[in-house]
Amino acid sequence: MPFLSQFFGKPQKPTTTLHSLLDVVNYTASLASNPKAIDTILDTVRLITSELQRDEPLSAHQQEELIKVYLNLERYLTSKEPLRAFRADELRRKFTPELLEQLHKFEKKTNKGSLTESERGMVN
Repeated sequence: MPFLSQFFGKPQKPTTTLHSLLDVVNYTASLASNPKAIDTILDTVRLITSELQRDEPLSAHQQEELIKVYLNLERYLTSKEPLRAFRADELRRKFTPELLEQLHKFEKKTNKGSLTESERGMVN
């Protein structure tokens, strides 16, 4: 068994900080063991990135949409991920203070945390 532990050790703690919402979404999506399970959640990201010009900042609307995507991914990872158990606070540890503040403001504005299952498909 020691041989297998080389490959299946404890997940390492994040050492870098995520600086943009796109970084956050990409990192969070990469944690899913089954990419097909989150594929439709990522449609919004694909649309946003296809419309962005190089070095163009995200609009307020695009930022809000990416926060919704992140919350959907967080909900999936904390409640449906089959291989690993995640907690929201663990996922948010890599955020910069500015991104955390932006996420908390959105949650306060919408008066809820992660989006529900039915809302996942309604992110437009």
